[in-house]
Amino acid sequence: MDKKTADKTIFEYRDRIFGFALDKTRNVDQAQELASDIMCEVYSAFLKRGDIANLDGYVYRIAGNVWAKFVHKLETGRQFEDISNMEIAAPEDNSEDELAMQQLLRREIGYLSGRQRAVIYMHYYDKLTVAEIAKRLEISAGTVKWHLSDAREKLKEGIEMNIEKNLEINPIYFTDMGHNGYTGSKGDTADIFDSAIKMNIAWACYHEPKTLEEISREIGVPQVYVCDQLVALVRFGFIDKLDNSSNPKYRTNMLIDDLRDTDGDEERDRIFDEAASVLAEKYIPKIFANFETSPDRWGMTCDGDDLNFMKYSLVMLAIRKLRINSSDVSRYAVERPDGGCFVAYAGVADGSFKPKEYKYWSCGDMTRGSIDGDLPTRNASLQVDCCYADRQGRWRDNLDTDWDSLTKFINRGKESLSPDEYKRLIDKGYVFEDRPQPVIVRTDTDKLSDILYTYCDDKIVVPEEIRAMCTEVDKKFIEFNLKKHPKHMHGLIREFYTNILGAMTMLPRVIEKLLESGQLEPLADIQKKSVFSVLFPANK
Repeated sequence: MDKKTADKTIFEYRDRIFGFALDKTRNVDQAQELASDIMCEVYSAFLKRGDIANLDGYVYRIAGNVWAKFVHKLETGRQFEDISNMEIAAPEDNSEDELAMQQLLRREIGYLSGRQRAVIYMHYYDKLTVAEIAKRLEISAGTVKWHLSDAREKLKEGIEMNIEKNLEINPIYFTDMGHNGYTGSKGDTADIFDSAIKMNIAWACYHEPKTLEEISREIGVPQVYVCDQLVALVRFGFIDKLDNSSNPKYRTNMLIDDLRDTDGDEERDRIFDEAASVLAEKYIPKIFANFETSPDRWGMTCDGDDLNFMKYSLVMLAIRKLRINSSDVSRYAVERPDGGCFVAYAGVADGSFKPKEYKYWSCGDMTRGSIDGDLPTRNASLQVDCCYADRQGRWRDNLDTDWDSLTKFINRGKESLSPDEYKRLIDKGYVFEDRPQPVIVRTDTDKLSDILYTYCDDKIVVPEEIRAMCTEVDKKFIEFNLKKHPKHMHGLIREFYTNILGAMTMLPRVIEKLLESGQLEPLADIQKKSVFSVLFPANK
């Protein structure tokens, strides 16, 4: 590329290069330095190359390479390549054991902070004295000595570390990832934790705060690779940076259950099973009886006026009514930079432990429609997924537009829908043979903002015996979980495990008991597509 073209092209890329640098460093001064380095490399490459087929890709590759070097840049301005390229002297006898130790030492040096990496390299490989290192780094000789002593201890500890406890050897992974709240453009917990390194970083600093170096050593990944991932998790609020010192500590603030710790699981299942039996015997039958004798069936209708099908939704609504104690998990929700606001949670497993398939799985309440109390809503809907519902995708596939389309279909007929909208309703099972399938509830109000919370207020009463059982179960589960989680999560634990019998995890257990006792009949295949789905459509 001739100089005139190179001058013009580098000017066109100036702002984009600075944007790349700022996104990587999140510091204006460092971004200016990095951008200057990138532009120098890019300009030099332009003058050496002729035609470049993919200019954007070419510049981006150079920027990425310069950024990788910049990570290792020392405060003196000296740059190193990746730690693996440092010329650490090979052992004289070249034995297999000595070569393995050389590789281990190189890796352990990679875990040190940038300052300590520099001190160790200068002292042992550049053969500089303490005074020379102090002068080059513009620090005192005493500080250099401290860094040398501290770094030597860390290297010794790292080399002697019990390899069986190293997450590099037996990494954990997250399962049952989810959220309590609403998601943003980047999705929920599972979308953010899209790599093993992120999962292991979060787990490493869950029970106690750790520095970047300590996290790096814990998971067996050099700091240079941990740093970017850690910054991203801090930015999205999954990990808190606890101080602004030169060597800050980090602490995970999402709720993480170690599924490998099965102590107490049998007792938990026993409590749930007994509670489900009590609800099926002493709570649900009264609700069914009141519903059956109601002249208007509480405003509910469904295809074929199938009483059995509507009772499935009654159980769902009855469990929601068991939220009798004051609780506010939203107090612990984190506002994410993508517009989401939720409490994140996950379970932990590893290669030696794979959790069994849990037949009582259930999602939380999936509500759709406007919740602005000052404006009329299009509609309001409630849906829960569990083993008795034949649906895929859970919250990701439960779209506002589905319920809008179904409302149009109910109020104005098939002709009001586009072919794609109609096909979507058919595929979802919300329409079968031109008949709507979910439970439909007509109300006298055009404002449906509170209907999902007030609909059953005058229809379902929770007996004192049941209320007492709910409170007692909450107490047991809170005490049990406080022992398993670090203190900084205890506030959330108390909220998260309050009204536990009112959580939708009880729904499949209670349904099972009702089927066993004959109070419910099994669903037809088509009904499994829309079971536990209630729509409060806006009036025409």
